[in-house]
Amino acid sequence: MKIMKNKSHILIRRIQAGFKNLHISFILSILLFFLFSIPAFSADITMTVSPQPLMAGEPAQIELTSSEAYPEITDFPRMPEISWRQGASKSMQTNIVNFKTSTKYMVRYTFVPQKEGELTIPALDILLGKKKTITDPLTLKVISRKYSVDSSADKSGAGSKESAKLDDLLFLKCVPLTDRDSIYIGEEIYMDIKICSVSGLNYEPSWPEINIGNAAFRDFSAVNDKNSRFEPFRESTEKIRGQVFKVLTFRTALRPIASGTLSGKVLERCNVIIPNDSRGGNQRRDPFDDFFSGGFGSPFSNYRKLEQTLSCDVPAIPVKQLPDVNGTKNFLGLIGKWTVKTSLSQESLKTGEPVTLRVTASGDGTTDTLKAPELKIEGFRVYPPEVKKSAASGKTGAEISYVLIPLQEGTADINLNVSYFSVESGKYVDIPFSKKIKVDKSDIKSASVVADSAGPADQASIIARKPDEAKGHEGILYLKRNPAGAVLLPLWKNHICLTLFLFIFGPVVWGLSELLYFRKMKLERDPLLKRKMKALSRKSAIIREIRKSPPEKMHALIQNKVVPYLNDLLCLPPGTTASELAEKINDPELASHLRTGSDSAYMPGSHDMKKSDMGKSLADTLKKISAVLLLAVLPLSGFSAEKTSPEPVNPLKAYDMGDFAKSADYYRRHLNTSSPDPAILYNLANCLYQQGEPAKALVLYERALLLSPRDSDIRENLNLVCRKLMLPETGKLETPRDLFVNARDMLRPDEWMLIGGVLWACAGLVLAFRRKFVSPVNLLAVLSAIGMLFILTAFASVSQLNSSYSSKTAVVDMKNIQVYLLPSENSKQTDFRISCGEKIRIEEERESWLRVRTESGSEGWIRSDAAERLLK
Repeated sequence: MKIMKNKSHILIRRIQAGFKNLHISFILSILLFFLFSIPAFSADITMTVSPQPLMAGEPAQIELTSSEAYPEITDFPRMPEISWRQGASKSMQTNIVNFKTSTKYMVRYTFVPQKEGELTIPALDILLGKKKTITDPLTLKVISRKYSVDSSADKSGAGSKESAKLDDLLFLKCVPLTDRDSIYIGEEIYMDIKICSVSGLNYEPSWPEINIGNAAFRDFSAVNDKNSRFEPFRESTEKIRGQVFKVLTFRTALRPIASGTLSGKVLERCNVIIPNDSRGGNQRRDPFDDFFSGGFGSPFSNYRKLEQTLSCDVPAIPVKQLPDVNGTKNFLGLIGKWTVKTSLSQESLKTGEPVTLRVTASGDGTTDTLKAPELKIEGFRVYPPEVKKSAASGKTGAEISYVLIPLQEGTADINLNVSYFSVESGKYVDIPFSKKIKVDKSDIKSASVVADSAGPADQASIIARKPDEAKGHEGILYLKRNPAGAVLLPLWKNHICLTLFLFIFGPVVWGLSELLYFRKMKLERDPLLKRKMKALSRKSAIIREIRKSPPEKMHALIQNKVVPYLNDLLCLPPGTTASELAEKINDPELASHLRTGSDSAYMPGSHDMKKSDMGKSLADTLKKISAVLLLAVLPLSGFSAEKTSPEPVNPLKAYDMGDFAKSADYYRRHLNTSSPDPAILYNLANCLYQQGEPAKALVLYERALLLSPRDSDIRENLNLVCRKLMLPETGKLETPRDLFVNARDMLRPDEWMLIGGVLWACAGLVLAFRRKFVSPVNLLAVLSAIGMLFILTAFASVSQLNSSYSSKTAVVDMKNIQVYLLPSENSKQTDFRISCGEKIRIEEERESWLRVRTESGSEGWIRSDAAERLLK
């Protein structure tokens, strides 16, 4: 008994020691967590300013250094003496000395002092990691630099030098090219921006920045891909104040969009190249100095670049309102000096055969304000006009084409009076057009004569199409504020796991039910096997009762529980006694237990475990638990979540303010091509439509509708663009086939596959429980219905993958594309054209060419950049 008590005390002590180690490990883990996660409370920030002294108009830098984190200025002081530059440069320096690592975080901000004198930089608010601190005020000295340039050369060739301010040697001028004292709203004028630099001054110019409110600029991207606001710059020389200046001229064209005064400011950011040292004028420079000093641009160069910002004001020009348009018919929106003509493509007309009415304009001014007037002619079907614009040799031009189809015989009056505004006379100029034409009956039953304004494919679609009586909404719907959820590409990746599970689940359940059924039937046919299975179900309960029962009750337990259990297991007669059973059992030990009935540990698996072994096992377990807790806490304390900066661009606000380019750029950056969000595609399409790119918007609407086919907003905006491009709308029910197509396209192919998996799993469940709930007649009906639905889902998915969701389906996103018979621009063109926004099927791809087939069955070759695939 004493030995047992000692062992018990040893076991209790080991348990207590294990809990003590657990508490210590837990406390150490918490301490480590706070050690790694809580930042230091002391702020160590060093601030330096370079160069010294500061130069007025020249950039300088404030460098903030800390050993904890990147110090960031949260609020820049607004002072007229300082101009802060946007952005900051960050760097990190790590040093290892005697196996100790030290890190410095440096942030540099650039500013420009505006005038000489004493400059005081007030205290700056600094964000250091998660802490905020403040710097001390700093007083600096600002001086003005003098530059030496060659003013002129005497007859002997010796040049003299004089000192002057940089503003007198390099400056900016703005010259509007108009001889009138005032201009009209919408009138386009040219303006020259000139950068004048004295002869001998080296500098690197950039494209000027024009800040003018209430003005729109002409797009010169066709002739200047570097800056769309200007024509290519020109170089010349001018004599100013007795000195020769080199002049760079940047020409732009703009038009006011509001009355008042046209004014603004022009900025030019350039780099002036100046020497690092100042040598006497008579001292001769060694030509090899630059070579041995490292050449221009190296740290040892004798030259350096000085950032300089030039500015000038735009001369104020009064802007007048246009006169009232009352009494003027069909104002085209053209302002300036124009020549306008109206013509009809043919003199003889027949019913059902199209004719083209053209309005052409050429002159000086912008065509961005051009508006095609609405045309209605009795007895004619008039389709929406097509507008083409051009610019060549300083002249701009435009053409408005109306496709007319006579509907009845007789004499037709075609009248179209248009007007433009002449800035010379200050009045509207009317251009009348009136013509009487006889319309004869067509000899062709199904009119398909091609008008010279369009190709056969275009005209066929025009004749087959009926005017839409329900115009729908006139403007695109608003942006979506919340994401719709990313859709993985290819589409089969979206529900593949659940679909495979369903396809496996049905057969597995059916197979398990069949196995259970066969087992049940076998038990019913074999009573002895059934008796054995029932006995085995009592095994665990008998073993637990044996282990819990005291020795004095073991004899009764053997007689009442063990012996019947062994009789059923061995299929012996129910009345077999323990002694008889012992004679038939081959195990001597079990037979001995049955005979005596006094040993309680006769069953296999009931061996005792020593208490010392139990204590050792429990201690090892506690040690493992402590190690696991320590390892679980340390990763949380050693790493902190990275702080994410808020998104600087609000796309909804930019869209509301009319800055569609900024909003579009935001959605482009957030668009994942491998898993696009339909809402982002929709919003980006809205921005492109507002920017005047309906074809590109159409492609994005099509993609968004494919990914989210039940979104009514996407469908509404898509149909609006289709109407603008004279294309058939989606979702219209005109034939019985459209009903099935629309029903099919309510789901994506992967969603149809998921429904097929559900039906497959339901079929397995029906087969698994058919014996309990379904009669044979109903079983056949239910399985037939499930099978038909499964076939429909498979057919819908396969038909979609071969049509609208095929990677070969594309949309033409360019106007007036040429279609060739062979993949070469030297080959003959086809007799049909493909309209902008029309869907095509790519049959073959060869380098930069595509062989495509239109919906009408026509084939030809086009450039690969003229079409965009809907799904890749």
